[in-house]
Amino acid sequence: MSAITAVTACSNTAASSGEKSNTLTIAVWGVNEDIDSIKAAAKGFEQANPNITLKFNRTDCGADYAVCKTLIAGRNMADVLVTGTWNFNQMANDGVLADLTDRMAADGVKEEDFVPVVIESDKAAKDGRFYGLPMGYNVQSLFYNKEMFAKAGLKEPPADGDYTYEDLREWSRKLTLDANGNNADSPDFDPKNVVQWGYYNRFAIPSEPGYWPVLWAYGGGVLGGDKRDQCDLEKPGTAQAMQLLQDMMWKDHSSVTPQMEQETPGYLRWIQGHVAMQQGSHEQVTIAAQQNPSLKYDMAALPKGPEGNATMIQVHSWAAYAKSPNPDNAWKFIKYMATEGAGKQMGLIPAYKKVAEGPAFLKAPGEPEHLKEAQLDPAAWPLARTNIDPQGALATVLGQDGLGPALNDIITGKTPAAEALKGTCAKIDKILAS
Repeated sequence: MSAITAVTACSNTAASSGEKSNTLTIAVWGVNEDIDSIKAAAKGFEQANPNITLKFNRTDCGADYAVCKTLIAGRNMADVLVTGTWNFNQMANDGVLADLTDRMAADGVKEEDFVPVVIESDKAAKDGRFYGLPMGYNVQSLFYNKEMFAKAGLKEPPADGDYTYEDLREWSRKLTLDANGNNADSPDFDPKNVVQWGYYNRFAIPSEPGYWPVLWAYGGGVLGGDKRDQCDLEKPGTAQAMQLLQDMMWKDHSSVTPQMEQETPGYLRWIQGHVAMQQGSHEQVTIAAQQNPSLKYDMAALPKGPEGNATMIQVHSWAAYAKSPNPDNAWKFIKYMATEGAGKQMGLIPAYKKVAEGPAFLKAPGEPEHLKEAQLDPAAWPLARTNIDPQGALATVLGQDGLGPALNDIITGKTPAAEALKGTCAKIDKILAS
């Protein structure tokens, strides 16, 4: 029988009693395919360490820090967990995560063996030390329908991102069709009867990975500065970028609106062949293979704005609970999963460079032709940024006491972007100061 045991309830008797154990509990989250991928990757560790039994606890701890707090309070915390860039610093600041820096040095785990912007996100803002190692990461890229581009007589987007958001907007109009086959540039176009949309980037939800890269490319953003403690919402580039996205929805009628998003999510419209271009990350490759394997598509790096090419990187990291009674085994597992066992975990790009460039990702069968240009190369851009949240304030910043009302007015077309954003920094500054 396999030493890997899946359970749905979270328990860690050894952690509760403080006893060392050869059973290592691991908190995992995600859809079934994500969890299966983690278990498959862990089989190599199990074979190399037959004396260690792995017990996987399915829980939202790691994705949602509040769940971890509940487990800790109940003395049911796992030995190992998966964190995200969005909550990593909060956990490190509260002493939940074990410092791995000395263990890395002792075992020769080198920072330079990982993608720089990714491994940097595993350094805590409080002291610059490592409290995790990357499971993997995703990068926002442009996915496009090859047949729609060919039918419209358009050249496919340059794979390396050598095009602009204005180019994208123009293509989006030409690729948007009404029921009579008129595109959005036609005087006969019927915006109330669209059957094919040119573009989707999750701004309609709204979701940060969708619109943040556009803001950065225009010299704007939500929170700026090294510590993400400066409000960038009233920078001219922020309004310019949001106005572009608003106009594509409500002026050009070429992009999926919030109402359409509620009816059918935009990414599914793309998978189903009703959207020509969408911004997304690598999980779209898996979804396309499962739900529409005949879809003919490719991908390109995101376009340039006035400040250059920008993309968002989201990182999932392996971390150890600071009070685990099994720190040695926890480290062994984390080290394995982040290095020689990296790849094919939760559909992410391996951050361990030699694995990313091999059969686990770049040379894997069934991948888009321009995977390297669209997914690997952008991680080296100056404007490739992660969604780290050193202050632990992002949820409040984006909520109803912060940006939320203005953002809602923008995506619904109620108010022009610059007007909607006026006064938002005063609200954000209060949040950051509290």
